[in-house]
Amino acid sequence: MNATQRTILFLIADTGAGHRSAANAISNALKLISQKEQENWLMHKSTEKVEGSNNVISEAPPPGYRIEIVDVFEEYSRFPLREAVKLYGPTIRYNPKLFGEVFHISNREALSKTVKTIATPLILNGLLRLFTTVKPDIIVSIHPMLNHVTVHALRELGLRIPFLTVVTDLVTLHYLWFSEGVDGYIVPTEPAKELYLQRGFDPARLHLLGMPIDPKFTHRVDSKEILKQKFGLKPDLPVVLLVGGGDGAGGLQTAVRAISHARLPVQLIVVTGRNRRLYAHLQRTCSRLQVPAKIFGFVQNMPELMHASDVIVTKAGPGTICEALACGLPVILSGYVPGQEEGNVAFVTKNDVGALALEPSTLIDALRRIIKPGSPALQRYRANAQRISRPWASFEIANCILGYLPSSEEPSIWEAPQWQHRQHRMSGRLRSAIRIHRLRTRLPKPLLRGPLLSHLTRSRMRDISGKNG
Repeated sequence: MNATQRTILFLIADTGAGHRSAANAISNALKLISQKEQENWLMHKSTEKVEGSNNVISEAPPPGYRIEIVDVFEEYSRFPLREAVKLYGPTIRYNPKLFGEVFHISNREALSKTVKTIATPLILNGLLRLFTTVKPDIIVSIHPMLNHVTVHALRELGLRIPFLTVVTDLVTLHYLWFSEGVDGYIVPTEPAKELYLQRGFDPARLHLLGMPIDPKFTHRVDSKEILKQKFGLKPDLPVVLLVGGGDGAGGLQTAVRAISHARLPVQLIVVTGRNRRLYAHLQRTCSRLQVPAKIFGFVQNMPELMHASDVIVTKAGPGTICEALACGLPVILSGYVPGQEEGNVAFVTKNDVGALALEPSTLIDALRRIIKPGSPALQRYRANAQRISRPWASFEIANCILGYLPSSEEPSIWEAPQWQHRQHRMSGRLRSAIRIHRLRTRLPKPLLRGPLLSHLTRSRMRDISGKNG
């Protein structure tokens, strides 16, 4: 008997690295769960054969999972929404105060409805094309602006596809995160749960499971001594890990310069992420620093780097904070995005797992307290980090998602008569747009860049927009 394949669609936006990282973490957990299910089934099958049973195994093989992670704004939205979303990165980097003001002004029920009203026409048809092309058995949103419009799109299709939202902000949750019609909400913290309930949503649909971080953070690693040796670090000096997120932001260069100028008795691991210019600059100037330092770009071995360290200095990104807690690492926050990450600062300080240090002098004072031999602050931070961390959150979230899937015996909703009937009621222009999109996924890339298909696609989209407008 062939195993059923179920399609899981993650909706994200690459506004920073956090949403894709969360989707990848859950995806990796799903793959590990699927692998374990397959191994257990094969072991059961082998046991029956060894025992000499001639009976056909009654238990069907576990379903396989096809996982799709899609940047909806980049691939399926229209101008000007697609371009507006791209302003997120430059705004938080060069004018974070402006971003904070926009966040607070829009974080109200009335204004969030206005945002939904403006954004929906610019993305709805794209979502309809996406859903009817991928044919998901379950949809998971990991971005606040995608929840309302997904509910709208599913109503347009007239299909009952389970739809979940994974919230990736720890405390400060924008109104756009919550929308009527979502089947389940997965939140990372108790304050997030309280905010959900305060806004009057169904408690039965809420799951408090933690922040999704890569399953690698649950793996056993070598001892700190062995890891120090592996990375060429001195065995007798405390290690300060400096991280600026995927884009290498968060005042990394200022922090490195301050620690060097203070001549602290530490050594540094600096992770610049995708900031190649900063990586090249630090590599050139590393030999002139007053403290030993190892410079890395974008890394895949963050669990090892964290376990080799004694304290982390980072901006208040929720993913990095929760990764550090999973490693029992004290957190010093060197910056935060106004509005969106303000609650993350409170999360760190109220749980007593670290401190906020926006100024170089404050950073140096905080590091001195932590690296002092027998530091009570270090012991307290470590103990509290272990108390509140949820390193297995990605597996719990993955299992929650699987719990919403139809049973393996049920046919896909896309094969049901309901969908066959519904297709005939869709507009001819929308069906043409869907066919064009399917064609694009099958054609060679050189042909996709040609003018003919681009012109055909644009003309169809104009037709659809004109009809719906």
